[in-house]
Amino acid sequence: MKFDEFFSRRKIFIPVVIIIIAMLATVGAWQYRNYLDNRYSGMDFERGLDEFEDLEEEPGSLGGGVSIVEQDALEQTEDKGQDIKEVNVTEPSKPKLSENKKEDITIPAIKMQEAKVETMLTPVFGTICLDFSDSELLYSKTLDMWTTHEGLDIKAEEGSQVRAAMDGKIHEVTNDPQWGMTIAIDHGSEIMTIYSNLSTLDMVTIGQEVKKGDVISGIGKTALIEIAEEPHLHFEIMKDGKSLDPKIYLPKQSLKR
Repeated sequence: MKFDEFFSRRKIFIPVVIIIIAMLATVGAWQYRNYLDNRYSGMDFERGLDEFEDLEEEPGSLGGGVSIVEQDALEQTEDKGQDIKEVNVTEPSKPKLSENKKEDITIPAIKMQEAKVETMLTPVFGTICLDFSDSELLYSKTLDMWTTHEGLDIKAEEGSQVRAAMDGKIHEVTNDPQWGMTIAIDHGSEIMTIYSNLSTLDMVTIGQEVKKGDVISGIGKTALIEIAEEPHLHFEIMKDGKSLDPKIYLPKQSLKR
């Protein structure tokens, strides 16, 4: 009896539960639909559909088989190309000569002319016994060694007349410890002639004006530094304090070797 009563009640209960569940499901679906409606009510569904269709393309692409990275690269290349194109369209103005390079200033060369020394008179007639040399070494009998020689030794008989090579003024009259009796004549323009190994100093005085060819002394043997040589005149020419080769300024035909 109890069993039949329980079974009868169960047959009524099951449909009720099913109805309640269906009602709950219906209410839940309705509420979920309202939730979705509220959420997407402000969206642009056409745009959403377009984006959804784009997403259906190959992953990582923007359509047409071009990837996002490739598209960025293309855009950058196009931008650079556009920049270059824009720069090339406008030709840059040529810089002025003053901006690019200073104008060349032509400065003519100044020809430095050395003060001319007129042809001199040979101070004594004779033969060259020791040449001028300010670089190569020459042998000295007196010193028994090789040394430079800044003058020209002209051999002549002892007592032979020594003459002034050019017009000038007596600058120095001295008995030098090495070169013996010596006379120096100033010819101007820093040109000086020096006569050494003389026999006398009594024929001229300092400051005296002399003419070319005037006799100023004679050949002696007073130069101790060349005492082993035969009687001769030691003749020097100096310009600006530098010794010059006398052969350049003396007549060639007047000099013998």
